[in-house]
Amino acid sequence: MSPIKTVAVLGATGNVGKAAIPALLSAGFTVTVIARPESTSTYPQGIAVKNSAYDDLKTLTEVLKGQDALVEAFNPAAAEHQSTIVQAALAAGVSHLITPEFSTDSFSAHSAEIRIFEPKQKAQKELERLTSAPDCTLSWTGIILGAWFDWGIEEGFFWVNKKDRTITRFGSGNQKVSISHVALVGDTIVTVLQNPENYRNRVAYFADYAVSTNELIDMIQKFSAPGEWNIVDLSVENFKKEGLALWDEDTKQGVTNRLFSKAYTMLGTAGVFDEQNRYDGDYTAKLEPGYGKPIESLEESLRKLLGYA
Repeated sequence: MSPIKTVAVLGATGNVGKAAIPALLSAGFTVTVIARPESTSTYPQGIAVKNSAYDDLKTLTEVLKGQDALVEAFNPAAAEHQSTIVQAALAAGVSHLITPEFSTDSFSAHSAEIRIFEPKQKAQKELERLTSAPDCTLSWTGIILGAWFDWGIEEGFFWVNKKDRTITRFGSGNQKVSISHVALVGDTIVTVLQNPENYRNRVAYFADYAVSTNELIDMIQKFSAPGEWNIVDLSVENFKKEGLALWDEDTKQGVTNRLFSKAYTMLGTAGVFDEQNRYDGDYTAKLEPGYGKPIESLEESLRKLLGYA
């Protein structure tokens, strides 16, 4: 397989795309953004921009010609267009596709139970169907990164709430969770595209740490004032039941883009903190060799994120 030099990105303005593009450019790849026709976004110098709807097979095929790889950095809701995207990539001669994962483990054996991964899982089945021929020239990689803890804390989507000075402990607080800095998004995309044969047609698991809520509490209390942080205890099962009820209600109301719905957040959180690790919130055993950082460096990151350094 020839080295990958040219990379197209779908969903360049999202959180994945914002992390991926600088990393790809720094690594020497030639980057092309494929933007929807109605997009008004602007991009840094050195990036080619081409326009195509995700469901326009003819135009998408044309703009993908000359691209060695394609990164699906879009909102999971856009995964409904996977059949068209893969057909276009095949027709254009793209050699490697990075699928729209980058979060907790949608490939876990029981992940369907928490509902949120349905678009990704449908897309993955369609990808595998379309690339199942032994002589298929398009390979793929799914990248799992766990929870983006630094982005989550800054945006208020993590269980450490720096504004209210609360830490939510689900269940015992002993369940370890695989977490990453958002920068690992770009780093791992580069790693995969520089060594595509090592990651051919499989899931790759990366994370910076595996940590429990109780360990986080101990770290934060070490460098904060006594009583500064309030610990809120919640039942994982009750949280999951409420999330499922809200999900069903959203379904009745015709909600389609669920990514930032309360139900989506609750179910994703409940899956991560399951006491039996039923949904592989802690996937340490599957990590790629050489990944993972000393837990001491997490304490330093938390100091900075929470305003103590």
